[in-house]
Amino acid sequence: MMPVFLALTATLLALGFVIGRTIIAQQSARAQAVAESDALLALSGLIAALRDAEIGQRGYLLTGNPTYLAPYLEARRKFEPSLVTARRLIVNARDDPRDMERLDRIATVARAKVTEMDRTIALSRAGLQDQALALVRSDIGKLQMDAIRADIAAMSAERAQGRRIAFARVAQLENRMLPMIVVLGAAILALVVAGFRTERSRARGAAAAEQAGRLREANDRAELLARELNHRVKNLFAVVLSIVTLSARKQGQTAEIVEDIRARIHALSRAHAASQGGAEHERVRLGEIVGQTMEPYADAHGLRVRVEGPAIDLPVRMATPLGLIVHELATNAAKYGALSAADGRVTITWRIAGDPSENQEIHLDWIETGGPPLTGQPQANGNAGFGSRMTSLAAIQLGGTIERDWPATGAVVRLRFTLPREAKMP
Repeated sequence: MMPVFLALTATLLALGFVIGRTIIAQQSARAQAVAESDALLALSGLIAALRDAEIGQRGYLLTGNPTYLAPYLEARRKFEPSLVTARRLIVNARDDPRDMERLDRIATVARAKVTEMDRTIALSRAGLQDQALALVRSDIGKLQMDAIRADIAAMSAERAQGRRIAFARVAQLENRMLPMIVVLGAAILALVVAGFRTERSRARGAAAAEQAGRLREANDRAELLARELNHRVKNLFAVVLSIVTLSARKQGQTAEIVEDIRARIHALSRAHAASQGGAEHERVRLGEIVGQTMEPYADAHGLRVRVEGPAIDLPVRMATPLGLIVHELATNAAKYGALSAADGRVTITWRIAGDPSENQEIHLDWIETGGPPLTGQPQANGNAGFGSRMTSLAAIQLGGTIERDWPATGAVVRLRFTLPREAKMP
């Protein structure tokens, strides 16, 4: 990739240099052609002025009609300004000593030609028509015009050769651009191919990294679930015994007590299923997870367990970690906390906090009251067993934090996690 980029950069620099020289050469050739064309046009104007003056002279000499003197006088008036303009343009176009010599010679011969025409007209006006015509027939004027035309033709030929050289140099520079353009095109094509291959390799690497990340996440989740399964099996007996104990405290027939025990254990099974989430639905309701998990510990009057909060549909991926946290807290409450006492109460509330235009959070609070003193209990003295570590890991999976406190009134747990963008509030 880097050699191709360097080659492309070098080709671009070289091509830019050649293009710059070509543009300068074109501008120079164009300016030279314009200046020389203007100079030759001025010389052509000088010849035209002399020719018009000669035509007027011949017409007056042959007819004696003074009207022919009008074009003669007009051409004679233009002669000197045309000569000055031609000199200035020739100097600006090309300051060549040979051109100055030719121009001086043209000026001398042209002035002699004008003097010769003035003399013939003066002789004709004096009545010496034969002498005037004899002077015209001497071919002096023709020789003078031929000399002027020869010098102008030589200057035109030299300037034409100079233009050919300038345009040949421009063509040479343009021809050098063609192979560079071909090389530049090949370099760009190679760079595109290399970029395509690099992008494809990068996409493959990104896909592999994403897949590896998903595998790691799945492995972490599987490991967490496996450890939770072992932990839950150990706690299952304690929970069932707690349910049996709480149900046995009721006064009534044996069949009624057994039915109460069966209903509580069945509710525990449903809570376990809710805590595992599911793939058949995209979302699960927060209240259902908490309510089904706490159903085994609730009473018919809704006094022992109170669940309150707005309806929030969470992504199904959040069902398992949230259910694990609530189940673990309920298990601990049944073994050590408020749910282990007849008058114990658990209140679970949640709310949405934060500015709606920014990232909002779900604040879920677990508050126990009416339970036995916590002094000496595992949660009270800070012993962090697997259950505590499991709830912390589950909170991390939710993208949040969990805090525990044990005041005299009972355990207090605060769970905070970000409200997902795909969550809904029915």
